[in-house]
Amino acid sequence: MREAWCVEQTWRHLAMAHWRVDPHVLMRHIPPGLELDLFDSQAYVSAVVFSVDPFRLRGLPPIRGMRRFWQMNIRTYVRRGAKPGVWFLRLETSRPWPARLGKLAYALPFEPADMTVMDGGERLAIGVVSRAGDGPALSLGFRRAGSRMPWYEPAPDSIEAWLLNRYALYARALGTVLETGVVHRPWMIQPAEARVGEMSLLELYGCHGEPALACSAETRTARIGLPRPAIGLPYSPDNCSFARWMRSRSARTRARRSAMSSS
Repeated sequence: MREAWCVEQTWRHLAMAHWRVDPHVLMRHIPPGLELDLFDSQAYVSAVVFSVDPFRLRGLPPIRGMRRFWQMNIRTYVRRGAKPGVWFLRLETSRPWPARLGKLAYALPFEPADMTVMDGGERLAIGVVSRAGDGPALSLGFRRAGSRMPWYEPAPDSIEAWLLNRYALYARALGTVLETGVVHRPWMIQPAEARVGEMSLLELYGCHGEPALACSAETRTARIGLPRPAIGLPYSPDNCSFARWMRSRSARTRARRSAMSSS
């Protein structure tokens, strides 16, 4: 990636379910500076389930305490100008260290959760009970196509490509929207069937009933960059981190004070 990356994760056993949602319901979850992205005038919320194995920081070997853990992301779709990205509504994992790192370093809305996963090859079932608030829950079952169908890359104008081909993550910290770049090989997917049991965790965001579509995806290794301010700072490879932006802002402040004192 053009900018420095600091985290590398390999995502396995990926399964995704997508719901159409009234855009007005989601608007209150989107911060100023970002625009809710729509496909054919419809907003979408997705539940993305996968295991992480391995997880490593740049320059270090895989971290033993962060091997083979499951994660579920609840996300919607936004853009900043012409640049599409992902806005995480919440992220659930039962492993504490990834959640702490994601929350502290990337300002992502990780929540502790009790998770049960049964992975039987073509069938995947996951149950999640959040430990935050009143403990909303979600239970999802997937049936993958497996050997019955080849993997394929989504067509450029398809809903699958619109949902998946996003390489910017947005978050909010200290009143500033942050952007983080993610790089990995293009997605290869298969259709999947998804069934929902308990879904109080999704109802918070306007999801009801069965998903509009579902898919599974091949394993991908992703390199994740450093967060940088997405608002008030033109995109440039030089503006690759929040810390660098803070340093440059301090330098500009000192220059203004020096100019005022000399005038």
